[in-house]
Amino acid sequence: MADFDIEYCPYCGEEINYMANTCYVCGEDLPEGASFCPHCGEEVDEGLICEECGEVISEDDVEKYNQLSQEEKTALRESYLQKKLEEKAKDEALQKELEEKRRKDLEQHKNSIDQDEALINEVTDFIKSHISFDCKLKISLTLTYIEIQAKVVDTGYSLSARIPQKDIATALPKFVKALIATYEVVDK
Repeated sequence: MADFDIEYCPYCGEEINYMANTCYVCGEDLPEGASFCPHCGEEVDEGLICEECGEVISEDDVEKYNQLSQEEKTALRESYLQKKLEEKAKDEALQKELEEKRRKDLEQHKNSIDQDEALINEVTDFIKSHISFDCKLKISLTLTYIEIQAKVVDTGYSLSARIPQKDIATALPKFVKALIATYEVVDK
């Protein structure tokens, strides 16, 4: 038997003639036209793309693979499987990293919403605690401003302001004074 006529049984690894239909050692039926990918060692149909690793299999590659010893073929397969395990571990680590980033982003977003609500409630409470008349408030936030619209009930008059968030401590008391002044003028 010439070297190029040698194949290995996929079940027991024994050297067999590549034309054999059954392994003479273990008795298993051999897949017709089967070969093994020279890139990863997976069983494939000759002349196709390996479904396992995606590499194109040429006749030269198959011949070179068939000339390898069983130990070399086993080493090739183990190397490929180890590479796949490493890739899978990297993919899983990346997935975990992305999930953690998303969790942190969602938590940060929730915290931001909670902070926005707290600021709106603080502004609302401040205004209501400093006026003695009924007033409907509409307060919204942008990235840098607090927008306040106060409508004096039963009068139709309103007062609006756009206050930079960094100036809230000084601008809010001024807004309340202006609102009270508006009410006093309208009430008379």
